Amino acid sequence: MTAQKRAQNLQDVPISMAVIGGEALTRNGVKDFTELKQYVPNFYAQPSPGNNAFFIRGIGSPPGNLAVEQTVGLFVDGIYGGHARQFQAPFLDIERIEVLRGPQGALVGKNTSAGAISVISAKPTREFMARIDGSAEFELGGGSVQGVVSGPLSNTLAARVAVRYEKSDGYTHNSQLGGNEPKRKSFYARGTLLYDAGQGLEIIAKLEGGHVDITGTAVERIETAADPDRQRATSGFPGFVDRDFDNSDSMNGSVTANIDIGDHVLTSITGYSHYKFDKRLDSDFGPAPQLATGFGEKYNQFSQEVRLASPTDHPLEYVVGGYFQTSDYRLIGDTRIHVGPYNGGSYRRFDQDNVVWSGFGQLIYKFSNRFRLIGSLRYTYDRKTADQERANTGTVLPSWIATPLSGRRVEREWDPSVSVQWEPNKAAMIYLSYGQGSKSGGFVGAQSTTTAPQFQIEPESSETYEIGAKLALFNRKAFFNIALFHTEFKDLQVSSYDAVSSSFITANAGRATSKGVEADLSLPVVDTVKVTASGAYLDAKYDDFPGAPCFYDNPTCNPLNNNAAGKPVPLSSKWSGAVNVDLDQPVTDRLHLLGNVGVSFRSKTYLETSYNPAAAQNGFAKLDARIGIRNADRRWELALVGKNLTNKTTSSFAFAVPFSASMIGKFVDPPRTIAAQFTLNY
Repeated sequence: MTAQKRAQNLQDVPISMAVIGGEALTRNGVKDFTELKQYVPNFYAQPSPGNNAFFIRGIGSPPGNLAVEQTVGLFVDGIYGGHARQFQAPFLDIERIEVLRGPQGALVGKNTSAGAISVISAKPTREFMARIDGSAEFELGGGSVQGVVSGPLSNTLAARVAVRYEKSDGYTHNSQLGGNEPKRKSFYARGTLLYDAGQGLEIIAKLEGGHVDITGTAVERIETAADPDRQRATSGFPGFVDRDFDNSDSMNGSVTANIDIGDHVLTSITGYSHYKFDKRLDSDFGPAPQLATGFGEKYNQFSQEVRLASPTDHPLEYVVGGYFQTSDYRLIGDTRIHVGPYNGGSYRRFDQDNVVWSGFGQLIYKFSNRFRLIGSLRYTYDRKTADQERANTGTVLPSWIATPLSGRRVEREWDPSVSVQWEPNKAAMIYLSYGQGSKSGGFVGAQSTTTAPQFQIEPESSETYEIGAKLALFNRKAFFNIALFHTEFKDLQVSSYDAVSSSFITANAGRATSKGVEADLSLPVVDTVKVTASGAYLDAKYDDFPGAPCFYDNPTCNPLNNNAAGKPVPLSSKWSGAVNVDLDQPVTDRLHLLGNVGVSFRSKTYLETSYNPAAAQNGFAKLDARIGIRNADRRWELALVGKNLTNKTTSSFAFAVPFSASMIGKFVDPPRTIAAQFTLNY
C-alpha cells in the first residue's frame, strides 16, 4: 500500500485502514462505494437525490451543497477528487482500494479531516494477458461485462486497455409512471501506457472516461406502516421533467513519472479532471406535480504534485514535496413550484474559481530496528472566489431570494501529525499517533434561500489521538489489527433539508467528538479455508451545535434557540462489522470448488438531523454468498452470487418531504439480487 507516499506493507503503517484487492471486489460483485460500505466498518457511502457523500467514523460532507468538497478525500492514482462525480469509474480494473480512517491532511492531501480513500488502478504488464468478466442478474434484470487487455508494445513500452458496460433495470416500482426505477446504463474505458527503460525512469500515462445514464430515483415517501416497500408514486412535473433522470460524463488523465536521482526517487504526478452532469427530479416525491428541481454541473481541474523520497536504509528517512491545483466550477439550479398560491420558478447560476498550493514533508527517525519516530507537516493555501446569479419567475415562496451573491475567501492551514512506532518483536507493531486535519471552507452554491450571511461556510478542523497494534500470528499466516481513536471536530460542516423552504440548509456546527475501536482479523483455518472479520464500535456525538434544525417532536421551534448538543451524529452506527469465510478447495486435478459466505451488520442509526424515529434505520444484518468452480490454472471461472439473500429492506438517506407535514422520504437500498458470473483469462 502507498498511504504514506511509499510502497509499504500494511502491517508496517501506523494508520487504521482497510485494504480491499481488486480481485476480491470483482469476485464479490462490488460495483461502487455504496456496496463497499458492507465490507469496511466505520465507512459509509450515502446516496441522495443530489449527490453521493462519503463518511468515515460518522463524519462526512453534507450532500445538500454540491459546491463543497468532500470531508473524506478521494484519490485515484494520486489525483485528488473533491467532487463525487469526478471519477465515474473508480472500480474499473483496479489493483486495490485503501480506506484510511482519521485525519490524513499532513501527508495524504487536502480536505481529509475525517479520512481518505485511495484507489489504485491496475498497471500494464510485461507479459501479454487478456480477461473478460461478465455477470447476468436474474432477480432484477441487467448485468455487466468488462474486458481487459495488457502487454508489451516493445522492450520499454507496455499498454493496458480496460472497458466496462453495465445495465440495471431498477428495483423500486413507480405506480404513477409504471416500470421500475432507477434504471442505469453506464460505459467506462481506460487506456494506460507504461514506459520503463530500466535506467531509473518510469512513466505511467493514463486516460479514462465514463458516461452514466440513470432514469428514475430510489426515493420513497414513508406513508404507511408497511413502508418502505420499494413502491413510489411520482408523476413528474409538466413541461420540466417526466421521469427523473441523471446523466453524467467524465474524463480524467494523469502522467506519473518516477525518476531515480542517485539513491533518491523524484515523483511527479500531473493530473487533469473534467466532468459535467445534468439531473432533474420530481422533488416533492409524490403523485401531485408540486415541486421539481434540476441541477447541472461542469468542472475542470488541473493538478501537479512533485515529491522527493529518500532511501529507506538510513536511520533518517524523509519525503518532501509540493502540490498545486487550480479548478473552475459551475453549478446551475432550476426549481419549479405549483402548489397553493405559488406557481413559478427559481433559476440560479453559481461560478467558482479555486487555487490551492501546499508544501508537505515527513521525517522518520529510526532509533533502532524496533523503535521509530515519525513527524509530518503540511501547509495549505486555498483561495476561492464565487459569484451567484438568481432570478425568480411567477409567484414563488417568500424565502426564495432573487438577489445576487459574491465572495472571496483565502485560507491558510497547518496540518501536523506525529507518531511513535515500537516493534517488540518481528511479529508485532504498536503505535501511538496524533494528527490534525482540515477541510476548506467555501460557498453555498445555487441555493434559492441563501442570504448574504449564509453564503460562506467556514473551514472545519479536526484533531485525533490514536493507539493501535498490528500483529502477525501463527508464523505470519494470520493477522490481527486493532486501533482505539478519539477525534474532535470544530466548525463541522453540516446540512439538513428544510421542508418549509424546500431547500437544504448548509452551515457550521460547533463541535463534535468521534471515538471508538476498530479491529480486523485474517485467519487461514486450513489451507483451503480463510476467515476474515472486521468490526467497529463508534460513539459520535455533537458537543455543541447551536442553530441546529428543529427536532421532530418540536417542529415549530426557533432554530436560533435550538442546540443538538449530546445528539448522535447521523449515519454513525454504534456497531458495524463483517465476517467472511472463503473456500478454494481442489476437487480434482483440474477443478476447484469456490465458496464464500459473508455477513455484514450495522446497528441503528439516524439518517437525518431531526431525529425522527420514522427516519431512522434500525439495526440489520445482510447475508451474501457465492459458489463457483474454476479450473486449476485459472483460465476460466463460473459462479453464482447472491447479495442480501434474506431480502432485508434498508435505507441509507432520509429527509422531510416538501409540503407534507411530518412525512419522510427515504432512499431505499437494493433488495435481494442473484447473478451468474463468468471469467475468462488468457
